[in-house]
Amino acid sequence: MFRQAWRSLLRWAGLPLVVCFLFSSIPAQAEKIRLKIASGHSPGWHFIELAQDYFVPEVKKRVKERTSHEIEFIEGFSGSMVKATEVLEAVQTGIIEVGVFCICHEGQKLSLHNFPYYLPFGPSDPNISLKATRIVYDKRPELNEVFAKLGQRVLGLIPFEPYDIVSRFPIEKASDVKGRKIGAAGPNAFWVAQAGALPVSVGGPDMYTSFQTGLIDAMLIFPGVMDTLKLYEVAPYLVRVAIGSMTVVPVTVNGRRFDRLPKEVQDIFIEVGRDMEAKAGPFTTELVAKILKVLEGKGVKIATVSDSEREAWSKMLVNEPAKIAKKFEAESKQPVTEIMKAYIAATESLGHKWPLKAKLD
Repeated sequence: MFRQAWRSLLRWAGLPLVVCFLFSSIPAQAEKIRLKIASGHSPGWHFIELAQDYFVPEVKKRVKERTSHEIEFIEGFSGSMVKATEVLEAVQTGIIEVGVFCICHEGQKLSLHNFPYYLPFGPSDPNISLKATRIVYDKRPELNEVFAKLGQRVLGLIPFEPYDIVSRFPIEKASDVKGRKIGAAGPNAFWVAQAGALPVSVGGPDMYTSFQTGLIDAMLIFPGVMDTLKLYEVAPYLVRVAIGSMTVVPVTVNGRRFDRLPKEVQDIFIEVGRDMEAKAGPFTTELVAKILKVLEGKGVKIATVSDSEREAWSKMLVNEPAKIAKKFEAESKQPVTEIMKAYIAATESLGHKWPLKAKLD
């Protein structure tokens, strides 16, 4: 009886020691974190190129070098997971963890963030646009609070190239668009509507076929897209209006998933997002210079609207920002006017001179 009890005691007492020995002899395994990153746009768009060629590999590299974890990104660009108009909600619901999209497709939910669109003829230098927008984001907490309510956080911002017009016909002044069907992203439709054009809502992937079918005669867009989508085949004119570079592309991450990441991995996501943002201005600026040469080589007819005509065009729009602000303030109860004023002040502090300042008071 005594011998049997003693053997039983040794067996149970020794079990934790055996377990500890077994586990201590197994080397620590790095956690593999899988995240889906997606957009409705293709890598031909420069902001997707930045996300795919810089953000993704840089996060993976730094996480591997500086932590015991590993990141695997499952890429879903070109609309393979979500359409351009679905990214915000897909990140919010967790269908994807990281999204890259144009705020222009969220005219209601992100009405506060579309402020660069409400102020045409702002800075055409992507560096100034980006820096001014970052100043506003950092000074006005409402912008990040809206994203937080939508279940996500902004990791970095990317500017567009300056907006011009790709057209099937020559344009020298605002009145030349009167009666014409002009494609727009939504928030920027008033840029041409006030000049008598007929705005048509057209998303990025649909531009080429919209020209082909006659749905539009021209498109408010940038030189890079004219080359990427080969729009010059159906619209041979690039009209350089310099309506402004708009910083309206965020890279966002699902808040719940982000909060579950190890702290050191979170820090790397934030760090790489800001590093990508720092590269985005120069990258976009260099792209414009390169693309213009490419388009010239392909026979695109490039014309520049004169400063006097830009001022006349700006004069048509000078009262519109206040109307837009009142509309969205009534709907969202957000300080749209104050955000717009903050952006104007930020651009001026960086050296931009507006043809005419919007009348916001």
